[in-house]
Formats: sequence, C-alpha cells, structure tokens
Amino acid sequence: MNMYLSWALLCLAAEAALIAVKLPFRKKTIKNSVRIIISVSEFLIAVVCAVLVLAGPIILRPVQPFLFALYAVLFSDSVVSLAYSVFCVATKTGARFLPARIVSAAFALVFIICGTVNMQIVKPVCRTFYSPKISSEHKIVFAADIHAGSAQSYETLKKTAQAMKSAGADCIILGGDIVDDYTTLKQMQDTFALFSDSEAPVYYIYGNHDRQKHADYAKGRQFTEQELADTITRNGITILRDEYAQVGPELTVLGREDVSEKEGRADIASLPNPAPGTYLVVADHQPAKADDNLACGMDLQLSGHTHAGQLFPLGLFYRIAARVNGVYTVGDADMIVSPGACGWRVPFRTESCCCYEVISIMPMK
Repeated sequence: MNMYLSWALLCLAAEAALIAVKLPFRKKTIKNSVRIIISVSEFLIAVVCAVLVLAGPIILRPVQPFLFALYAVLFSDSVVSLAYSVFCVATKTGARFLPARIVSAAFALVFIICGTVNMQIVKPVCRTFYSPKISSEHKIVFAADIHAGSAQSYETLKKTAQAMKSAGADCIILGGDIVDDYTTLKQMQDTFALFSDSEAPVYYIYGNHDRQKHADYAKGRQFTEQELADTITRNGITILRDEYAQVGPELTVLGREDVSEKEGRADIASLPNPAPGTYLVVADHQPAKADDNLACGMDLQLSGHTHAGQLFPLGLFYRIAARVNGVYTVGDADMIVSPGACGWRVPFRTESCCCYEVISIMPMK
C-alpha cells in the first residue's frame, strides 16, 4: 500500500505545482493561438520528463518518481488545454480558468488511475514459430523486467509466476531485470522462491539492473552479487552467463551476459553451438546486439529491456530508431522484444501492457 500512497502523493504534489505556476495568469487575457502554443510546449516538456525518467542520467534517479508524476499531469493538462483552446477558437468564446483547471484535474485523475491499473495487469502473449529442426511442439515461457518491489504488488507477481509455471512449458526463461536497485533483500528472496517449485527447468540471465550496480542512487545496496546468485541457484534456477543449456534433443538455450558488462560479456565467436542441429534460442536481455548473435546460428532471440517505452508516446519514438516491442526478423532468425512483465520505478504505465511470452515452436508445415 505504501507504494500506491507514495505515488498518489507525488501526483498531488505535481498537480499542485502546475496549478501554482498557472494561477498568476488566471485573470490575464491570453490569445487562443498562444494557448495552443503553450499546450504544445507542455506536451513537449512532458515527453522530456518521460525521457529523463527512462533514459536520463543515473544521477537523476532520486527525483525520477516526481518526474513520473510531472509527466502524468503535464501530459494530461496539455491534452485538455489543447482541446479547450481549439473549442474556444471554434466557438469564438474566451477561455475561463476554473473550468479548464477542473477538467484538466479530472482528466489527469483518470489518466493516472488507468496507468496505475495497467501496471497491475499482466497478460500472456502467445506466439508461434515454425522450424524444420523441430519434429514435435516445444513451448517456452519468457518473462523479463519484473523489477520486483518497484512498481507492482507482490500478489500480482505471485499470480504471474503461478501462471507461468502452469503454462506447460519445456522451460521458463527469466530474461533479466527481475530485480533492480530498489529491490530489498527480502523482496529478492521472495521473488525467486516463487519459481522454486517449477516442474519445468528455469533459466536466468542478468539484466542491467539486477546486480544493484547503481544502488548508491537508490536506498543503498540491499544484497551482494553473491547473495543474489546464491538465492537464484538455491531455488533450483540455473544462471546462464554466456552458457548453453540443452533443454531437450531438439532445443538448446544460450543465455548471454548483459551488454552493460562490457568486459564480462564473451565474444560471440568464442561461443560455438555445442548442438548445431538443434533449434537455438538466445536469451539476451537487451535487443541491441541481435545481429552479432547471428554468428552462433541462433534461430530465435528473446529480449526485454525496452518496456515498450512504458510512457506514451516514447514507444512511438523508439520504434523509429530501434527494435522496441514485438516480433522482428534478424537475418535468418526471429526475435521477440517483450514489453516486460512489469515496469520501472513507480506503479504507472501508459505504453503497452505488462506481459510474459508463451512461445510455441512447431514443426514446419
């Protein structure tokens, strides 16, 4: 409950700050054309806040929650202000301060509630691929970016883990950023314990957040890298750091070290496939090096990291420059970039929904 209370208070503070900025102009006559320019400027500032939250420098992490809230209220206000200004132009009426503020606050409330609820809904996304290397159906469940403790309730995570285990998969792959800089020791232990009774083998790869490399900007380091590794393996989960796992006679998984570990990540040329006739799945937290992974003969890459942008309209912008959400073709291979089973930092998501991937690999028709 503290997570939601903190988020609500941040949103109220951001709304109060916006009102305080606009209050001195309540009795001034502002042309509708100027109001439209102000609305567009607000929208752009909201986008900047979103970028600073998800791609800004690490030093901003202490103020990121407030930037999330600023994004929410500025985005809402820009939409309402623009619509109201267009209405005033069309009807040739003057804008009134109080009605505009009430409608803006109401829209912000709806926007924030929808984004908060969206973060707590985790859906399976089913995908099917065909290969001549496969003689019978194989199923993989893949989940990345759980970020335990930051943005989702434990009950939501528990239900997600249970659904993943009940999918009847050949294996489950936890694709990095399962925990992060804000996850406590107990939250980390409870998260991996949820997979300890899985009938299918569970494999884990590191993301850029799991090892709490930047915990100094959070609440301080909550666990060591060794404590993290010990907890994972104690729950029967296999860590793959540039290592292969033979899932069956037809299916092989290669788990890659994250690209953020520049010296710890092996050159793909040094990782020849030990079972070259099998269907090779490469689990690599970030999608950036998919073209390099082709060198090992991969058939499918599974990645996360992007959160599909998490905050609208970042996903639209990211799609112009990168593989951010969905299925892509990389050389002769396929790649899934998952939006992730949760999100970053606060319980708020307006870009895509939270999901885990249920992947069926079928014989060629």
